[in-house]
Amino acid sequence: MRKIFLTSFCCCMAMHAQVIPGINSKAGAMVVPEGKVVIGLKRIYFKRESMFDGTDEVTNRENLDAKASVTLLVLRYGVAKNTDIRVMIPYKQIEATAKLGPNDVAIDNSGVGDIVVMGKYVLRDMAAYGYQVAVEAGVKLPTGSTDSDFKKAPSFAQGVHTPMPTQMGTGAAEYKAGIGYSQMIDSTWRVDAHTMYTYRPKAEHDYDFGDEWTVDLGTTKALSDKFNIGIEYNFKYNSKTDMGNDTNPMLRSKLPFKAFSGNAGYITPQIEYLPFGKPKIHVGVGVSFLAHYNLKEYQPLEKSRVVARVGYLF
Repeated sequence: MRKIFLTSFCCCMAMHAQVIPGINSKAGAMVVPEGKVVIGLKRIYFKRESMFDGTDEVTNRENLDAKASVTLLVLRYGVAKNTDIRVMIPYKQIEATAKLGPNDVAIDNSGVGDIVVMGKYVLRDMAAYGYQVAVEAGVKLPTGSTDSDFKKAPSFAQGVHTPMPTQMGTGAAEYKAGIGYSQMIDSTWRVDAHTMYTYRPKAEHDYDFGDEWTVDLGTTKALSDKFNIGIEYNFKYNSKTDMGNDTNPMLRSKLPFKAFSGNAGYITPQIEYLPFGKPKIHVGVGVSFLAHYNLKEYQPLEKSRVVARVGYLF
């Protein structure tokens, strides 16, 4: 009998070649086997030095030069045959410089962000149906700080907090629900899909980050017992945001540190290395390239992201 051990970081299949879910696929519909534990690290790095409005790239009026990275620790446990839970702990680093008229502004914020707790339950099992469907739900807890100050700011803005999108947390809970799909085309080729909706009540300082909808579609192929290649389409839509009263009014109206609003799609080619010929340990890297966008207002957006992960199944 075939046993399928698949998670957001790992998929162990009793086949001639090992093929695991894509790097951003959230494992589609797969869950960790009962009693098993997965630990993984995922790192995302990007720069924002270009400004966009609607479907156009526009002049970067404030000379924004920002870079950010998120290191995500994921712990996942199979609590029952068709159910697992996962905890995601992010560590964020944000560095940015910009101009406010003749004044220089700088941000250098880092720390643990808001922790997410999710559960996933299988509705249709791969062994019985030839494909798998699962639903999931969870909550993002307001564990990240919201009180970081500017590294450099004009005299009229000394001692004030940086805008909410540059903080480690939002100061409010968010609620998530999603559905995933996975199917093996053959023993070396798989398809995974996942969509999730996030409901976001207004955050601290009456900041409205907007609700979010994401779609991730991907396929991966085993070239050998040690190498997978894959490609994904990653889409995000965010409803219109409202900056509330999170910082000095002049800074809030002039600086381009805004939460994402509108929609954007990325194409992500990737490669995965399984050093021992099985997914118990695996290392992967991908690069996401901006494919299309339509933003609701003037805001920064990264043209590419580098994503790397390493996973281990206990």
